Parts: sequence; C-alpha cells; structure tokens
Amino acid sequence: MKPRAMAERGRVVRRGLNAVVRRAGGHAYLVLAVVFSLAIIADTGVTGMLNAAEIRLFDFLVSHRFSVPPADRDIVIVDIDEASLAAMAPRHGRWPWANEVFGRFVAAVEAQGPQAIVFDILFADRDTLRPRSDEAFNATIAASRTTFFPMLRLDPQNDRLSRIQPGMLPGVRPLGDPARADAQATIAVILPKVPAAIDNGRLGTHQVDPDRDGVVRRFPSWIEHAGWRIPSLPARIAEEFAFPGATQREVLLNWRGPPFTYRYVPFADLYRDLVEGAGTRPASEFRNKILVIGSTAPSLFDIKGTPVARIHPGVEILATAIDNFKHGDWLRERPRWLMVGAALALIWGMATALYLRVRIQVFDSLFGGLQAGLVSVAYLTLNFSHWYLDVSAPLSLGLAYFTVARLYHGFSTRSLANGPVDDLATLQTGQRRLAVLAIRLDGATPGERRRLLRQIDRLVARSKSGVARIADIIEDPGFVRSAFTEFVMLYWLAAEEAADYVAEMDAAEVVLRSAEPQARWGERLRFGREVADVRWENSGGWRAGARTAILDALKAAANDADKERVTP
Repeated sequence: MKPRAMAERGRVVRRGLNAVVRRAGGHAYLVLAVVFSLAIIADTGVTGMLNAAEIRLFDFLVSHRFSVPPADRDIVIVDIDEASLAAMAPRHGRWPWANEVFGRFVAAVEAQGPQAIVFDILFADRDTLRPRSDEAFNATIAASRTTFFPMLRLDPQNDRLSRIQPGMLPGVRPLGDPARADAQATIAVILPKVPAAIDNGRLGTHQVDPDRDGVVRRFPSWIEHAGWRIPSLPARIAEEFAFPGATQREVLLNWRGPPFTYRYVPFADLYRDLVEGAGTRPASEFRNKILVIGSTAPSLFDIKGTPVARIHPGVEILATAIDNFKHGDWLRERPRWLMVGAALALIWGMATALYLRVRIQVFDSLFGGLQAGLVSVAYLTLNFSHWYLDVSAPLSLGLAYFTVARLYHGFSTRSLANGPVDDLATLQTGQRRLAVLAIRLDGATPGERRRLLRQIDRLVARSKSGVARIADIIEDPGFVRSAFTEFVMLYWLAAEEAADYVAEMDAAEVVLRSAEPQARWGERLRFGREVADVRWENSGGWRAGARTAILDALKAAANDADKERVTP
C-alpha cells in the first residue's frame, strides 16, 4: 500500500474513533465497569484467571515478612541426609536399610520419653530378603505408644482396582450422616507393610498436592472419599494429643521461615549415640519432643517448592504442618466472594468518579494510595495475626480497569479537544475561521464544575459543526494554563465558507443556562465570544502567526466573559 493511501486510511480511522469517543463520552467508563464485572463473575465461576495474581501476591508477602512465627523447639527433625547415608553404609549397606535399623532406633529413643515419633517414610514393601528384620521391627512397633506412620492416597483412577474399603482404615470416619457413607466403596491407598502400625491405628496421609505452578502452599486436614473422611498425618497427631488442629478440609500453611528453620539432628549421629552406645548426648534430650524422621538427601528426591524456597525438604513441610496443627495458627482466609466484592466496589467507584469528572490528578492519587493501602493492610495483617487477606482481586482487577480507563481518558480528552484540528489534516492549506466561546461559573464548587463539564461535553458530542473543548492545541504555559482554572473554552475551527457556528453558540448558552440546578447557577454563569481568522498549513501545522491569533481570540473571549453579567 502506498504511503499516501496509508495516511488517508489512518485519517479515516482516526476520524471514526473521534466520532465514537464523542458519542460515548463519560458513559464509556460505566460500560467498561459492566464488562469488567462480567469478567469477574466469569472468572469466579469458570476461568480462574485471578489465581496467578493471588499466588504471586501471597508468595511475595509471605517470603518478605518481618515478623515470622518461630518454629516450635519441641519439634525435631531426624534427618537422613547424605552424610547419614554415607556413614551408615559400611555396616548397614546402601539405602533402603533393613527395617530392623529403625526398630532399634525407635526402641532407643522411646526410652527418653518423646511425645511422638513420626515417620515420613512410607515402608511400602516387605523386606523379602530379610524377613527377620521385618519381624523385629514389627515387634518394636507393637510395643510402641508413640509412633505414627504415613499412608499414601493413590490416584482415584485406581480405586476400582483396590480391595480396601475406607471403613477398614484406622481413624477414618463418616462425613456427616453415617448412613450416607458408602460402605461398599473401595479406595486405592498404600498402607505401611508393618502390621503393628495398622493395629496401633496411628495412621494418616502425608502427601500434599501442589498448586498448578508446582508450589506447595496448603496442607490437607483430611481427604474425602465416598462419604468418608480420611485424616492426614498432622490431623491424626492433633487428634491423639488434643491439639487445636484444623476445622477445614485444607489449611494455608503458616510458614516458619526458609528451609532448615527447625532443629535438625542427623540420623547417623543419633543412631551411633543411642543404639551403638557412644553415649555423648544428654539422656533426656528428646523428652516430650515430637521427632519427625525423614530425609533431606537429594538422592531420595523428597524436595518440593514452597513460597519461601524453590527447594524445600518434604520432611520440613510435614513438620510445618504438624506445628500449625499443634498451635492452631494456620493462616485464616476471608471468603473469596468478599475480596471479589471489594474488586467490584473498587471498579464501580472508579467508574463513577470518572463519569462524574473528578479531576484526573486527584483520581490518580486516590487510586495509587488505595492500591498501596491494600497491600499495606494485607502485609501488616499477615505479620501481626494469623489472617491472610487476599487483596489480589481488587489489586489486579483494579489496576486493569485503571489502565484501560486512563488510556480511554487520554484518548477521549485529546479527541474532544483536538478533533477539529485532526479533521483539518484532510484539508488543503488555506484560511480558517476560529470561533471561541468562553464559559465561566463564578464561585463554582468542585461538584458544580463537574456538572458543568458533563453538560459541555454532551454538547460537544452532539455537535454537528465540529465543536471541541480546548485543551492543548496551543503550547502556552502562561495565559492558557491560568485561564483553564477559571474558564471552559469551546471552539469551532472550519473552512470559512462552512463556519456555521453561531447557531451552536446560541444553543450552547440556552442549554447551559437552563441546565439544573438553574437556581444555583443563575448570574454566576458568564459567557464570552470571539472570532478570528487563522491560516492552516497542511504540511507544517500552525504558523506562529496563527498561534498568536488563536491566543488573542482566547484572551478576548475570556475578557468578554469577565465583563458579562446576566440579569436574574
């Protein structure tokens, strides 16, 4: 396409947009609010577009807290780390060790009187090569009163292949009315191959389901299946010791800090001291402690991402959940609909403010302050309480509406002000007739000024002669800037033979004088008129002489409005 044709097409599109904007006026902000409201409703029910904003905000606030709840010193992680794997290898071989190793360890630690020994190890298979080892381990667990074991919930697609019914599992209870629990349903679950662990009944699930981005933020209190409630390991421990626990299906974890915040003790060191008789540690070191036995060894692959670390040991996630359930300080959340309602209120508040012509500088400042205030409230609440206020909806949707509305405001302001000048770009060089109508409302309150501007912009939108409300067609930091604080300027700019503006000037005065509230405007509403001839240069815009002529016309119209009086 040739440059001239492209330029012509651009002018046609620009003129069409100018016409649409003039017709829409301030109602466009309300239309935008309706569109955003429908998008919010669709997001809540279907699309879930807010999830990304929600998790980013949560991760940022949690990872930058200045007041972090301390890790419970009575929760100790017995770590099967790489050093322990290497230290145990000469006598007990490579991982997995014989179960008898853990049996000896449990028996030795229980002598100190711990509150609980929690395995973050599944024990999914029998040791067919060392059956006596399994028998010794089972005997130790049968005599234990402190051990807790995990079980693994498999993919529900495997339920039809299982022979295990939920009612067979220790600690499982009906959800609500027992009559509604399906006694014939089956569930795919891996139980520990330690009969005594099942007989003792201290079992619970220990897996977590990361969010879509692979990050763990929540821990289940229980799993629901066929009308049954299957407890998680932290919930089972809370039940056993009458801890506060959680009252909802899953909780938002209240993180104690980055990895290795809890006290860690290498498994090999404890085994050497307690089982092999090194005897260098205190005899009551673990009295009334909760020991969580798990692994941080990268070779065992028990690592996950969390809001506070990209690589977080799975055993410490379990310890954090136990800590939360023990103290009942998991993060509480307000209902999602409340924050969505706040987003709708913010959007409609902005739409109303723009429709009522609040000064754009004031609007920008209020919006910025409100956004900062929302983040501050959420951040401080997270630091000084056990509540998390998810303000992602008003933040992200408010910012989206603000961005679109501000772009429209900038374009519409330019269109209302410079539309006639843009239209002249299609005309040839020549003489043009400029007519100015200056409007002043003495002693106007902000509300009165906004109502006057709405009336004037309606006139601009309905004009058949190309009237515009002047804004920036002249670069004059002196008079024009000061005049805009007192006057509203309407101008007509057209080929001399097509300058049919007098009728519109008369009609504008009649409409504005009769507009409500007439009794309050009265003689305070003043008008001034001026007409000047200016020369349009198609190739270079306005000549210096044309600018001077326009400025003189503005001053003259303003002076006329200053002198004019209306008889009540």
